[in-house]
Amino acid sequence: MATDGILSFEDGQITLGGELLPGVFRRLNIRGQVRFDEAKQDGLSGKVKVPLGWEDMDVTAEVDLLTDDDTDCYDKLASLDAIFRGYDSAGNPKVYDLVNRHASARGLDQVVFAGLDSSETDQDDVIAANLAFQEHQPAVVAVESRVAASDAAKGAGAPGVDPGEDDEPPLVIDLG
Repeated sequence: MATDGILSFEDGQITLGGELLPGVFRRLNIRGQVRFDEAKQDGLSGKVKVPLGWEDMDVTAEVDLLTDDDTDCYDKLASLDAIFRGYDSAGNPKVYDLVNRHASARGLDQVVFAGLDSSETDQDDVIAANLAFQEHQPAVVAVESRVAASDAAKGAGAPGVDPGEDDEPPLVIDLG
């Protein structure tokens, strides 16, 4: 899938689609978590959690927007907000290839600019901005991953799976 550019976090700077973003880069955080199915069982208190896979990873970058001789922190925030609200030719939020060793170590390749938070205090002319990105997995890749996992389970002799049978579940009739 073609992307709308590259997102990189290098040398204390963030570039997005070839454009250097304003601000002083402070921190990069990548969060992944397991997706659970929760079900309440009769006769038991609480819920039973069954792990189903992984949620899309979240990436946050913290930057400080400073006032300098050329622009103030509010102009820099307006510039960031315009990039956040940018869209592709189909009117969708842009998808970026992520180029960063931290992200590569986590297996993260593509992201969407999913959120922008900002805050300020009355102590200085600095706006703290949190840029939120969410992992993007094209539908074709997600389907291929599920098919590969299903094929691997069948071929590995997973319990209850006979590679010679078709995919229909067995018919169970309880006469008792």
